[in-house]
Amino acid sequence: MSRIPMLLAASISLALPFAAAAQDKPFGGYPNADMEYCAKLSDLYIRYIGRSEAGPRTPVTPDVVGGVALAQCKHESTVTQAIPVLERKLLDSRFTLPPRG
Repeated sequence: MSRIPMLLAASISLALPFAAAAQDKPFGGYPNADMEYCAKLSDLYIRYIGRSEAGPRTPVTPDVVGGVALAQCKHESTVTQAIPVLERKLLDSRFTLPPRG
């Protein structure tokens, strides 16, 4: 067996476990569907409602409740508490919620 096919076979056999591990998490890398949905809500909230670009002279008061919900979206144990808060914030601002699941 020549050297190139042998190196190719060795590379593939080393890469296969990593490729399989990358497929363990469904929904594009999120541990569960709630975290994926919360990420979609967070993106909408950050983009259109809860911008953090306000400077010291801008009369915008940061939304602490929204900020807490954004932080809760990042943790699997608190994601279910964050979803209704972000949904309410988006609905109050007349946004259509993204599809769930």
